[in-house]
Amino acid sequence: MPQNFFDLHIVDFCQLNCKHCYLNKGNRVMPLDMLRAVCENFLTTDFPLPQSTIILSGGEPLLHPNFIDACCIVRTLNGHITLSTNGILIPQYIHTFQKNDGIQVSVDGNEKAHDFIRGKGSYEKALNALEMLDEHGIHHSISFTLCEENKHCIDHIIDLCIETGASTLNFNIYQPVRKNDLRPVGYMEWVEQRRHVEKRAEKEGIYLPDSCIEGGCIARILGLSILPDGTYWDCSRHQKVIGEYPQQIREVLLWDNIKERKPVNPFETCCKYLRW
Repeated sequence: MPQNFFDLHIVDFCQLNCKHCYLNKGNRVMPLDMLRAVCENFLTTDFPLPQSTIILSGGEPLLHPNFIDACCIVRTLNGHITLSTNGILIPQYIHTFQKNDGIQVSVDGNEKAHDFIRGKGSYEKALNALEMLDEHGIHHSISFTLCEENKHCIDHIIDLCIETGASTLNFNIYQPVRKNDLRPVGYMEWVEQRRHVEKRAEKEGIYLPDSCIEGGCIARILGLSILPDGTYWDCSRHQKVIGEYPQQIREVLLWDNIKERKPVNPFETCCKYLRW
């Protein structure tokens, strides 16, 4: 179900050095008082959808020195936590999570492809995280970002969803933001591959959410991102600075688009560098 979203980059650092990372790494940590304040602001802002989700993100959010406290704040305000992680520290925090949480683990192919993109040994740790989440009955999903180097792994990822009980697959397209060893696929090839994923996902009962490429850019309409220093971005991919905490979130939203229920053309925002 689509929801209003608030993407909290509670740290801007990580244990890995992923080739497709779009974040400029640092050593910043979001203070808990800021975290609480911006979440309260978000949840009282008149977004268009009836339900909202707060996403703990990064960097690697489990590296926040007060991660458990951050979870408690979000759970108290929003009833559950949603988390995007590389999975490495899941064993350390497994008892922090509850069954109605949503834990998304990034997996970018089979062991060879994933480790090429994210670093040696990282696939095994991501797989261990998925298996542990499944064993504890915690709702979890897989995020996969398609590029030339891992497009042969699509069926492996779907099989992994089945084997580890992941109910959702976020199927993304790699969008280059800095020079590295990865090659982007063209937009039309991504569309073709997504059709294949849709068929298998429907057959296997795996939920495949729509992307902003298909439905239109919803940044500043259904949500936004915030960095540890309080900088507001329209979204984590496009990274347009639109304000700064403690500015009220309602002041940076596209109210004409909200009233007209009209998304922005994604090829004018984060998808503008995609090749056809």
